[in-house]
Amino acid sequence: MLNRISYNKLNDLVNTPLSDDVACLDIEDTSKGRPTDNQVMLLIKEKTGVTNSSAFQQLPEETKRSVLIELKGMRALLRQLERLTGIGKSMIFRM
Repeated sequence: MLNRISYNKLNDLVNTPLSDDVACLDIEDTSKGRPTDNQVMLLIKEKTGVTNSSAFQQLPEETKRSVLIELKGMRALLRQLERLTGIGKSMIFRM
C-alpha cells in the first residue's frame, strides 16, 4: 500500500484533520467499571458486617448468595471474589 501512494499524498492524508461529521470507533476498555478489592470488601462489610473471608463463609447460604450475585452484577471477577471470600470460583460461577 505504501508503494502505491506517493509520500506527499500519504503525508497529506495522515496530517489532514478529520471533519466534524466523521466518527471514529473507540475500542471500549472492558477493565473500566470493575470494582477494586477494597470496593468489594467495603460492600461485603456494608451488606454483612464481616471483615474477612472466614467470617463470610460462616454466613447463611442465602446471604452469601445474594452478596455474591450483587458483586457479580458489579462486574467483579470470579477469581477476585474467590480470593476475597474464600469460596471456590466454580461455586461462584454457578450462582
